Amino acid sequence: MMKLKAILTFSLLFSIFTSCSDYQKIVKGDDYEMKVIEADRMYEKGSYTKALTLLEQIYQRYPNTQQGRKAYYRMAKSYFAIEDYYMAGYYFNQYTQRYPSSDKVEECLFMTAICSVKNSPAPSLDQEETELALNDLQMFVQRYPNSSLVDSCNRTMDRLRLKLETKRFDAVKLYANMENYRAAVASAKSFLEEYPQSKYKTEAAFLEFENAYFLGKRSIFSKKKERLEDATEIYARYSDLFTENELRRKSERYIEDIQLELQYVAEKYAYNEISAAYQSSRSESTQKKVTYLKETLKRYDNFAKQYPESSLLEKAKNIKEKAEKELLNI
Repeated sequence: MMKLKAILTFSLLFSIFTSCSDYQKIVKGDDYEMKVIEADRMYEKGSYTKALTLLEQIYQRYPNTQQGRKAYYRMAKSYFAIEDYYMAGYYFNQYTQRYPSSDKVEECLFMTAICSVKNSPAPSLDQEETELALNDLQMFVQRYPNSSLVDSCNRTMDRLRLKLETKRFDAVKLYANMENYRAAVASAKSFLEEYPQSKYKTEAAFLEFENAYFLGKRSIFSKKKERLEDATEIYARYSDLFTENELRRKSERYIEDIQLELQYVAEKYAYNEISAAYQSSRSESTQKKVTYLKETLKRYDNFAKQYPESSLLEKAKNIKEKAEKELLNI
């Protein structure tokens, strides 16, 4: 039994060595009939890398013949089979240009697009290849609108568009995670304008509102009012989308805090107007001095009526009392 196994193993190795030796002789030789036969044999058995070497030689020898056309087509198919989609896409595309009258042009144009689709990376990576794939598929549909492959193209394009959409939405989330509030708001707004029916619409809208809220809360005082009002407008635009429990609770908490913050900002603005009027009374002109001191008292009265519980009321009252004394001494 052991002797029989040894004989079979030797026979197999000898057959392989002889086959490889014959293949190398054909590759290096000048017998193109044998090259064609061997190329067909290798292609049919799935030895695509070996087939490619011979097919390239055959094409170079007979570029403008039926044999050359067949070799070029099989080169494209072989590269596709070994998953070298860049090379396969090149050869499929070149086939349509070198043999425009061939009955395989429709298939090759479609396969050119499919190679671009295969090269399309994950949404987290650069999407230049995805854009190229979409362009190739659209070109096919425009050229062959009645093709049986159009439905497949449309489904594939939908999938690619979703990938681009996901890439854009991931950028919104990235800005939000980095606490780059201004960029998050801008990118979310741009995303919603470009993809108004997106599956990510609710989340994108909430991110726009949430980051507008954070931006307003953490802005310098001179920009708080405008930015908090912008956040309020965003909430009014999208609040109907925030039906999910957590989003609703968060958004309601944010909008309540915005209202309180705006009230404080309004109080501070009103107080600052009192202080600004009093500072303006520091004038050498008696007329201007009187005018601004009276303006200080008027603004204080309005402030006291509007914000009777304000934490700034005592400070405002001190300014008012100084203004009254100065008016009495004029």
